[in-house]
Amino acid sequence: MVPKITTTPRRTYTVRGEGFKKLPEEILLVVLAELKKSHLEPGSLSCSTCWMRDLMNLGLSCKKWWGAARCMLYGDIQLIGCDSVLHTKKKFKLKFGTRLRLLRRTLRTRLDLAEYVKVLKVPSMPDTAKGKEQEEYLELVASLIMACPNLERLPGFYPTYNHEFSKFVHALSTRKKLTERVWVINASPFQRQRRFNLSADAEYLTPILAPSPLLPEQCIDFMIHHSNWKSLKTLFLHCNPGGTIDSPLFTNIFYSLPSLESLHVSSFPATSFNDETLLSLPPLKSLRLDNLPGITANGLSSFGSPARTDSLTSLSLIGVPLLSLPVLTRLFSHLRALTHFTISQAPSPSLPRGIEIYLHPYLASPTLQYLHWEFTNPDDDTATEILAKAILFNGFPALRTLRAPTDHDGILQRLCKPRERIELPADRYRNMGLANIPHSQSAPNLSPTRSTFSLGHPGHHSYNLSVNSSFVKSPTRSAFSLNLDKDKSSHSSQHSSGELSGDREQGMSLATARRMAQHRIDTAAKQPRFHIILWDERGQFVESQAVAGFVGRIQSKIFYTLKPDVEGSDEAIVDIEGPGGLLDMGEESNVRDGCTGSWNLGSGSGATSGSKGKKDRERWWHTERGRWREIPLEKFF
Repeated sequence: MVPKITTTPRRTYTVRGEGFKKLPEEILLVVLAELKKSHLEPGSLSCSTCWMRDLMNLGLSCKKWWGAARCMLYGDIQLIGCDSVLHTKKKFKLKFGTRLRLLRRTLRTRLDLAEYVKVLKVPSMPDTAKGKEQEEYLELVASLIMACPNLERLPGFYPTYNHEFSKFVHALSTRKKLTERVWVINASPFQRQRRFNLSADAEYLTPILAPSPLLPEQCIDFMIHHSNWKSLKTLFLHCNPGGTIDSPLFTNIFYSLPSLESLHVSSFPATSFNDETLLSLPPLKSLRLDNLPGITANGLSSFGSPARTDSLTSLSLIGVPLLSLPVLTRLFSHLRALTHFTISQAPSPSLPRGIEIYLHPYLASPTLQYLHWEFTNPDDDTATEILAKAILFNGFPALRTLRAPTDHDGILQRLCKPRERIELPADRYRNMGLANIPHSQSAPNLSPTRSTFSLGHPGHHSYNLSVNSSFVKSPTRSAFSLNLDKDKSSHSSQHSSGELSGDREQGMSLATARRMAQHRIDTAAKQPRFHIILWDERGQFVESQAVAGFVGRIQSKIFYTLKPDVEGSDEAIVDIEGPGGLLDMGEESNVRDGCTGSWNLGSGSGATSGSKGKKDRERWWHTERGRWREIPLEKFF
């Protein structure tokens, strides 16, 4: 018999760090992405300077980390706020642009690092720069752009364009991998104003003033700027007063961009962007039309044809306005891929005179998932009532999110999922310290009344909003432009006499809309909808419990929201201008709560006292800079 030989397995010992070296760079990039999120997410005490400094220190720790850190560090460069005083006045003796010059020197000498740069955030135009200094700053940014061969985005820096030669514009036009471009068109110094009739039959109307057409060489130059952007996916065209782009030039630009998917056009006169221009648009995925008087209902009706809009998934109409409800019905029925739709204007669409609806749903879309519904004229709820019936009769089976800031009577809120709380914690403190504002504005006194348009359970109620209005809405802006500058004496006298207007508010802050929606929820909770009665086995009464009511339908799949596109804003729809808009750089220059790197100092360890604390402060300290929060262009669609 052969004896059995047993062998013990050999123990293997792993040298410390060997396992880390085997990690692929993709995992390290995920770790660094979480590091970036912890530094730059809303509410963080850190800033982009601290984030890039941590990346640099981590990259210097070993070669493995440097391979991933340099990709993250140079792939998304964020230079926020002003330069260090130590650099500008003592070391380099420059007024501004120190970091830009140092970065340009690095990228010119290290071409391997320059190839990583895809996103470049440069500081906004310095307040001290005037006249020629502004041109010098733009030329400095242009030279930095030329040092980044693979640049895709330049967020947060959008100087105006007046059809004159600019090194900055030329530098961007040479970046072949650019994916987004924001144009802010100013008036050309060679343009004049001319009189223009809105229609040939409107001889009795006073002609409006409109910019004259561009010169031929200006059209050619503007066209050439788009010739290299074969990868451009997002294009913003915004016009300041007096500026213009010829209508045929729009068409030439659109068809010179083969990868164009998202288009934003705003504030152009009727001579520039009209129905003819709209019908010449190429196939898009996202389209936003904002404050364009040249767009009519006939143009929108013709635009909604399957051949042109088969790929359109998002459509936003802001202040167009769309006055015909049948045109809106046509858009819903013909846009086969539409998932997001936004409409915001003063008047509500209506039916032609003499036409009535006998079959529902009148409005219907089998693909729509998100709907923003906002009409600031409080005297006409016809379109909202028709939409409510369409939802009730399953006209929008795929709808999951509904935002209706001007849902005065709550008829749309009652068709969505019940919510316990819509009001945000900060809403109740918005009007603190405004002693002259009547109580009816800060905390609306809403009395429940029976709705004239009853939906669902007979216990449902609507609410007559008896609130005095001190909010003014521009037809081309969102409904929530808070205006507290009106005559307060009239409101005070009305409040003291106890006479409240029966008309609803034409415009209100978004916080007020949430408070009204919350009031409907709180009022319904005081009215029990079900009673649970318990009997024992002998049939004797034991207990009766009343279950509180709620606003909404339990079986609904629609989520009712009143949150803005940009967190903390009073505007439901993100705007390109105004406070918190795309062109507003207030947060970058706001250093009242800026970062100096002091959050790195340990607390309670004694590290902040004595000579050691002084060394720690010198090591972590940097020039105080305001925090900048990027507004992704996707939020506009």
